[in-house]
Parts: sequence; C-alpha cells; structure tokens
Amino acid sequence: MTMAILKKIEFTEFGPYKMVGKEIRAKHEEINPVFSTAFPTIPSLWQQCFADGTFDTLAAMREYCPAETPDGYEGLMRDFDPADGTFTYVAGFLMKTTTPVPEGYAAYDVPACRIAQVWIEGEEHDIYLSVHRLTVEAIQSQGYEVDWEHYFACEVYTEQRFSLPQRRGQKVLILDYYMPVKPK
Repeated sequence: MTMAILKKIEFTEFGPYKMVGKEIRAKHEEINPVFSTAFPTIPSLWQQCFADGTFDTLAAMREYCPAETPDGYEGLMRDFDPADGTFTYVAGFLMKTTTPVPEGYAAYDVPACRIAQVWIEGEEHDIYLSVHRLTVEAIQSQGYEVDWEHYFACEVYTEQRFSLPQRRGQKVLILDYYMPVKPK
C-alpha cells in the first residue's frame, strides 16, 4: 500500500506553451515496484541533462519562460502508444511558443487547454508509483474526465515543494502534476 496522497487539486486554463528539452522513448512496462528499476531510461535522461549542460542552456533562456509557469524543471509525457506501451518523455522547461529551439533539443507544442493541477505528497518512490492513478481518480471525482484526445502528463519539480526539500534531506516531497481535462 502506498503512502503518497493527493494534497491539492485545482482546475485551470493552461498554455499554449512549448516544451523544450531532451527526449527519449520510454516503455510503460518498465514500471516496477522497486524504485531503482522504475523507468530506468527516465532517470538516466535526467542525469544526462544535468551532466551535459542541457538545463544550464535552458536556464540561460529564462526570458522565454512565461511568468505563470513554475520555477522548476518539467518532465512531459506524450504520444503514448497503447500497442507497445511506449511514450515520448521530454525533460526540460515549459517556454513561450515563440522560443527558439537550440540545436540538438526537442520541442513540442502544448496547446491551450484546461488542466487538473495536482500536488502529490509522499516519499519520492511512492509519488512516482501513485501519481497517475491518484490524479485520474481525483479528476473523475470532481466532475471531469481526462482529455485522452489531447493527452499529456507533466511532472513539475518546483524549487519550493520538491527540489529544496530534497536537497535538505527531507523524505516527504510534493510533486506538481498536470493533465488535460474536459467536463464529463
């Protein structure tokens, strides 16, 4: 039984934005209850982005980050293929739609939409194992449904609720998570 909980849910208008960063193709079946093997390609992508200067390059482009987007890093999941369980994952920043894309970086348009904006609280391992299920359940309990036609999921690692507490050694963190919705 997981200890992650839904701390907060709000519905708000979102975008349009451009997600700029580095991408990989990951497989849904990589999820494993043992955290060290959960999405092994995704943690490797994050490590690469910190090590190779990807995030430094994006941080130097802060003038392209909209004021309403959180101060933190984002992980965007999109293009889920149910036939083989794969999806595209981009580690980077949400930016204005007019942002120039540095060579070697991926960029995806995130259209204007209504989103569920949730806070999932718990230990990092439990958050990752529960975030999608807790978010979908909360969306449905609030009179909405996931907009699967325009689906994406966005992990937002804010400085205040995730990164700073993690650096201080705190075990309980809050991950912001966004998903497009539509009324039932």
